[in-house]
Amino acid sequence: MQTATQESLFSKRKRLPWLLGILIFIIMLVAVEYIVGWKSVLAQWQTVPLNTLVPALVLFAGSYLLRAWRIYDLCQPDLQGRYIAVLKLSVLHLYANNMLPMRLGEGLFPILMKRYFAVGFAAGFARLIWLRILDLMIAGALVAVTASYFFPLLSLAAVVFGIVTLLLLYALYRNKGRNWLIQHSFYPRIEPIIKQLKATAPQDTRQFIRVIIWTFLSWGCKLAALIMITRALQSLSAFEALAGVLGAELSSILPIHGIAGSGSFEAAFMAGLAPLGLVNADILGLAVNLHLFILGATSLFALLCFWIPVAKPTREDISI
Repeated sequence: MQTATQESLFSKRKRLPWLLGILIFIIMLVAVEYIVGWKSVLAQWQTVPLNTLVPALVLFAGSYLLRAWRIYDLCQPDLQGRYIAVLKLSVLHLYANNMLPMRLGEGLFPILMKRYFAVGFAAGFARLIWLRILDLMIAGALVAVTASYFFPLLSLAAVVFGIVTLLLLYALYRNKGRNWLIQHSFYPRIEPIIKQLKATAPQDTRQFIRVIIWTFLSWGCKLAALIMITRALQSLSAFEALAGVLGAELSSILPIHGIAGSGSFEAAFMAGLAPLGLVNADILGLAVNLHLFILGATSLFALLCFWIPVAKPTREDISI
């Protein structure tokens, strides 16, 4: 009886993200129709010329190529000579992330790492954590620079406080923090994760600098593409477009998402423009169209990469 009850609870937990995702998606569809009207939203695309749309799509594709190269560089020597397979993994992972609710798409990364490269789930998950740490570093730096326009002293203080805090935490861990962790009962649970993070960390300073560069360039290409589309849809300045796009990109760290990121993306885009006083029905329509561009481009890339053949590892090669 207890086992059946546990299975029922587990099944409900698995269904909950999908139910919430569908609910948010429906609310988003109704809200856009009520506030702006889907016909008016889609009509905005008539103002986007091909000489803007095509370069933006090329830049967006470039960001995907650079993200794949970052994975390829970070995971050496395991992925040596298999960049095309890494590209397929990266594109399908990003597609799942964009389409599935509640960050469920993140789980595809370790699954594909094992399927394509015989990398164990623990190692694949650890590498995903490193990728997200790199993304947070770049996103944090961009947000700090953008926020400094509104709150220069506060932003500078926040950056200094963050750096000092990280240095203090690192010093504490190196001196007494590690022994404190080992002495507590929860350490055995996190010890495998810590070991995997150490094992999958960049091997030297040069590799670490390289993956930061790939991260910065991939973010730069993506932001440039989205700013181009944003300005083509609405007459915003480059800074205004950047503020909205950065806000939308930061929505990816939120735990609550509808299907295909609906709701959270649009809300975060408008939140990025709120300090500039740009919150109205037209901005909501702009956010929806920018989201549609991302979903359309991601779907196109996933469709193209889906047909790339990838040699599967043998059963003897697969690790846990």
